[in-house]
Amino acid sequence: MYIKRRDFVLGVSSLGLAGLPLRSAAAQELPRRYAGSTLNVLTRSTSAFEGTIQVGAQFTEATGIKLQYTRVAPGDQYQKLMLDLTGGTHSFDVTYFVYQWKYEIAPYLADLSTLEKDVPGAPPLVLNDYSPKLVEIYGKVDNRLVGLPILADVAFILWNKDAYKAKGFDPEIGPKSWQEIVERGKKLTDGKQFGYGLPAGKAIQCAVTWTLLYYGFGGRFFDAAGKPDLGGEAGIKTMRFMANELQPIAPPGNLAWDYNEMLTGFQTAQSTQTLMWPGGFANLSDPTKSSVAGRYGMVSPPGGSLLGGTSIGVNAKSTNLDAAKMYVAWMTSKDTVRRTALVGTPPARLSILQDPELVQRFPHYPRVLAALTGETFGYIPMKEAEQVHIMMYDEANAACAKLKTPEQAAADLQTKAVAFMTRRGYLR
Repeated sequence: MYIKRRDFVLGVSSLGLAGLPLRSAAAQELPRRYAGSTLNVLTRSTSAFEGTIQVGAQFTEATGIKLQYTRVAPGDQYQKLMLDLTGGTHSFDVTYFVYQWKYEIAPYLADLSTLEKDVPGAPPLVLNDYSPKLVEIYGKVDNRLVGLPILADVAFILWNKDAYKAKGFDPEIGPKSWQEIVERGKKLTDGKQFGYGLPAGKAIQCAVTWTLLYYGFGGRFFDAAGKPDLGGEAGIKTMRFMANELQPIAPPGNLAWDYNEMLTGFQTAQSTQTLMWPGGFANLSDPTKSSVAGRYGMVSPPGGSLLGGTSIGVNAKSTNLDAAKMYVAWMTSKDTVRRTALVGTPPARLSILQDPELVQRFPHYPRVLAALTGETFGYIPMKEAEQVHIMMYDEANAACAKLKTPEQAAADLQTKAVAFMTRRGYLR
């Protein structure tokens, strides 16, 4: 038995999508042979993923497959997912994941390269609708497709145009260097307003900041012999800059900040400049949620664009394997991606980023598209990269908190990374 998608589009008003311009399209039939099964989905508790949850009711209505979501904070997902997979619990049929984890979790994920053959009636994957590097970086391991791009992210630097104008800066021209961010930030820091929303907590956005600075200062993770080079000249400069330049112009409490605090700080105008990902732009552009809606600028970070992003994959041990594959295919289909884009989930598909209606609604799309198809750099390219990210944010946090000198923090990061890689057999 099949239900046509056009028959349940009318239900979107109950999902917070009422009034949004949904494009008419030929109805796509979804099979109901898995009706009555339940899929457990591991996702994140950030605004960017709410759209993917909202549309889930449409999938259930069409297929009879129930969806149960476990939302976790971004900083907690890695540990929860790894414990579940390696411990053999396999609580989740479907999981969202960031690409720097893919080498660790790939052995536990199903190969999606034959999905359309495995699950007749599932929406086509249309992989040529992604930037080729996104499919490769986000989801491929050893010629297996273990994940599909679900949320495309590249890092940007934002500035508050009203705050710039009030301090005599041209509100239409963003900072061109990290030093300029600091120089402007010092003038912008005034009372309860601060010059830069530095996320210096023991969490991934601190490691992101470290990576952006490190790359911008000429660092390249490994030396010619393949040994980590995290505590050399670029590493020391990075720690000094975070602790001595950015930390003094950051809001109080930032030593515990991660993504959500970074977003809130900028949308409430507490921070006047900040690192941000496209996942936050929908909230920032909503005047009911943001005091800077329509009044902020954006530019790629000095030194280059860091590629972030999220994939969606299927647990190979799922007891509802084919149903899970169909859900992933539906979740990443053009029609569904357009719907989630309308409520703020940054799309990975090229056709959606170029959709005229959506570009009018989200004017940052051309910048995101240019970044995704242009030159970018990624996180440290190694297995168990998250372990090194933990070392990065632990040491950067210690430097910003004045528990260590920047020089000692850089040296300790290098020592820890070398010891870890040697212990794991990555270095000889």
